[in-house]
Amino acid sequence: MPNNIRGRFLWHELMTSNPKAASAFYKKVVGWKTEGWPADPSYNMFVAPSGPVAGYMLLPEEAKAMGAPPNWLTYIGVPDVDETASHAEELGGEILKQPEDIPDVGRFAVLRDPQEAVFAIFRPSMEGEPKDTPEMREFSWHELATTDPAGALEFYRTLFAWEKTEAMEIGPSSAPIRCSASAASPWEASTARCRTCRRRRTGFRTRWWPTRRRPPAR
Repeated sequence: MPNNIRGRFLWHELMTSNPKAASAFYKKVVGWKTEGWPADPSYNMFVAPSGPVAGYMLLPEEAKAMGAPPNWLTYIGVPDVDETASHAEELGGEILKQPEDIPDVGRFAVLRDPQEAVFAIFRPSMEGEPKDTPEMREFSWHELATTDPAGALEFYRTLFAWEKTEAMEIGPSSAPIRCSASAASPWEASTARCRTCRRRRTGFRTRWWPTRRRPPAR
């Protein structure tokens, strides 16, 4: 298992109602290729020039029953999944999927933070260190849209040892907080008092938004 994984974004997974359509969409928009995962024919991977960058699968019935729409799930590295999941509960979070092993891959759990943004924690069984600099068509930025930036910062700071590095205004109703666990794990927690209230009326959800690095448009 890699040593330097706490708080690092290690994997991304699209759970969708239409895997075939999703595959065609991301091939066209991002330029990813796709390939199957030999261990499970129902699971496929998006592939960048550097190799696999994300998985995609049919939205599980278990997730549907909990009200989950099609979504991207972000996996954050931890040295101990069970201990981190318990700690998240102590901090006001919730365990949506109890810690579970994936043979020859690692151990994971799915959590929800106190503002209801969903993410996963992951301890890989494979050797190798996470990259410090994302390559083209890899994930390069992660943004948390939340109703409580200060509360989110405290939750993730305690859970992953993230620190606030800078803050910047991006509009009259926004108060972003930009933080990072390392050069490879920047994230932004943002909210807008008026804008958030307006979005709530149209189905706004607190959530993680991963962003991919793309070549410049021609």
